Amino acid sequence: MSSTFTAIDHLYAFEDGDVLTPAMGVSWVKPEDVGYGLQQYWNPTINAVIETDFKQHPVFLFPQPYSSKMGSIVVPESEGQQWYYGNISDEGGILQNGKVKEKFVELFEVTTIELNKKVFPALKIKGNLATAADHTDKYIYYKSSWQGKQFTCQQLIPIMEAVGESYKVNISYVGQDGSGDNVLSNDNDWCKLVPTLQRSGDPVKSDATYKWQRIVNNVWQDITAVAKVYEFEGNNLKVYNAAVEGVEVFRCEVTYSGKKYYGVAEVTDEHDPYYIIHGRSQASNAVAVGSTVTYNPRVIERATGNVVTGFTFHFTFTNEQGEVLKDVTERNLTYDVISKYGGIAVRIEAKKS
Repeated sequence: MSSTFTAIDHLYAFEDGDVLTPAMGVSWVKPEDVGYGLQQYWNPTINAVIETDFKQHPVFLFPQPYSSKMGSIVVPESEGQQWYYGNISDEGGILQNGKVKEKFVELFEVTTIELNKKVFPALKIKGNLATAADHTDKYIYYKSSWQGKQFTCQQLIPIMEAVGESYKVNISYVGQDGSGDNVLSNDNDWCKLVPTLQRSGDPVKSDATYKWQRIVNNVWQDITAVAKVYEFEGNNLKVYNAAVEGVEVFRCEVTYSGKKYYGVAEVTDEHDPYYIIHGRSQASNAVAVGSTVTYNPRVIERATGNVVTGFTFHFTFTNEQGEVLKDVTERNLTYDVISKYGGIAVRIEAKKS
């Protein structure tokens, strides 16, 4: 048994009713489109979307609810599932009797996607969400259940006007068994992280330097190549199962014109016979006003469900840019603190005493 395991939890300062650990997967319909981001830039000069044009580069969104007890991504129950655009309401519901409503047919298509020998429901975005009259951010939601437990996945589609220059590091996943997969399993021994620095939606193709990092003792440290653990293919980082115990977070630092930009990615390993129960003091990762979340983690043997003793736990807290938050502890995760940072990622590391 490895002496160290990690788990990642996410806290949000809004109400969404999640009870599993929800996430939304992203996979480009055309493999050559890996590297594009989900953001849309509207150019008022030409009165059109410049990046990313979903008519030219359609994308799949698909739910990825993670069950700690099962130690895997689980397939949602099809009965009662629904996709939503903009808000979770009857008006925002994309499907009616299992089909896309007429008002949404130019934007979306319902389909499926297969990953790790599992078939997931998927929503294909095939039309542009940005228009001349609307430059506001959009959210896509997926709501369903698994073994009677309700959960909601969400995906932000940032929309902005292309005025001046804005930079973002987009990270795409390419698994051994197909694009969009960041889960290491018996069918997927490695995952490739593909970073792209984008300037107002356009890829920066030269003069940018890329460096990969991981958290060690609460500090981001540069990753060194080790065969069959961490391997580099140009700017891409290839992560093998030997590099991940549970769930691990990675950060790409991109330097361009004297400034640094960051992108963060997570990889999950399902090979491990042990996993961490977060021990979060509430079932949902959506924290209500006035609430405080605390953690009481434990290491569990997957085969028996028994608690494995002799571990000590260390916490690291980061924001969405991967910056380590020094003023946050596992005992002061209040609504106000979480809201201040727009959401917090909680990394729990279990070490054998």
